[in-house]
Amino acid sequence: MSGVRTIYRYWTAILFLAVLVQVGAAGYGAFYAAQKLGDQKGEDEHKLISEKVFDHGFDFHTGFGYIIFLGAVILLVLALAARLGRQQVLRVLALPVLVAIQIVLAWGGESTAIVGIFHPLVAFLIVGFTGSLAYAAWRRVRAIG
Repeated sequence: MSGVRTIYRYWTAILFLAVLVQVGAAGYGAFYAAQKLGDQKGEDEHKLISEKVFDHGFDFHTGFGYIIFLGAVILLVLALAARLGRQQVLRVLALPVLVAIQIVLAWGGESTAIVGIFHPLVAFLIVGFTGSLAYAAWRRVRAIG
């Protein structure tokens, strides 16, 4: 069981770092789109980029979000296998739920912009929550050993 707890601890850190990369990827997508708009010549105030160009900037962010969801589910399985206790397992369960909500918000934001407002707000929650899980996992080891 000690081995599973070690894997769980490292997985929390990896997941936290992955979420930070995900936030950075969103920034990349936004600035990529802005750069493509800025690259257009002319004085027309209604510059356009194609959906293909826009999506290109966000492709990594989109795909990596699904990987983070899978990583959150794996973390839940590790928490169960490590027998961390009911309270901690329920806490970990909140992460895949939050990430699933995040995915639904992204889908909804594509068709209804007002829904998209909540996508970055939930991202802040996910960053804080994954950081909290990682901190707790590593703190527990220092307290024991």
